[in-house]
Amino acid sequence: MATSTTETERARRQQMVDETRTSTALEGGRASDVTIAAEDAWVRGELTLEQMSAVIRRAHPSLNDR
Repeated sequence: MATSTTETERARRQQMVDETRTSTALEGGRASDVTIAAEDAWVRGELTLEQMSAVIRRAHPSLNDR
């Protein structure tokens, strides 16, 4: 489901994703390809936050998701 995003919202989302990726890298990690793709789709407005989270949880289930 696509969502309409303004340029301001897209920039806000990109900043959030960039900060998250930087934090992860500083801790020695790297987001998976699935996570990166889902985040990028969210930034573009192609996924809602809930849809992005669901994609990531399906790819990387935790004990809390079982």
